[in-house]
Amino acid sequence: MKLRVLFLCATNGIQSPIAEALLNGLDSEHFEAISAGIERGETHPLTIEVMKDIGIDLRERATKATHDVLDGCFNFVITLCDRARSECPNLPEAEIVHWRFDDPMAVPDYWKRKRLFQSLRDQIAHRVRLFALVQARAA
Repeated sequence: MKLRVLFLCATNGIQSPIAEALLNGLDSEHFEAISAGIERGETHPLTIEVMKDIGIDLRERATKATHDVLDGCFNFVITLCDRARSECPNLPEAEIVHWRFDDPMAVPDYWKRKRLFQSLRDQIAHRVRLFALVQARAA
């Protein structure tokens, strides 16, 4: 049985689609990853760009809000920003985990922001690999 993981950020535009794609790409045998935002936003163009750099195409993915996914049961809900942590819906069957990352939108310069998006992608990839290793061993 696959572990169902919900990655949650503010708008489903930056952190959560990265995490969803990385976990599904890493181990779809043991995990089913879904992502959503507290509210539905748009996938940020730099999210699409930095994921394309590693061979993952997010251009056609539709963003989701929490109300779009709450009918499903999750083993884990992983919040990826402070807003998602504070506004996370009550899901009593799920273990809630918070991974904090710096906001890549905090920098106005395009090239610095792009480097922050790349760094964010790499940080999320690292945590996803560790999470998958620990959870797959526990199962």
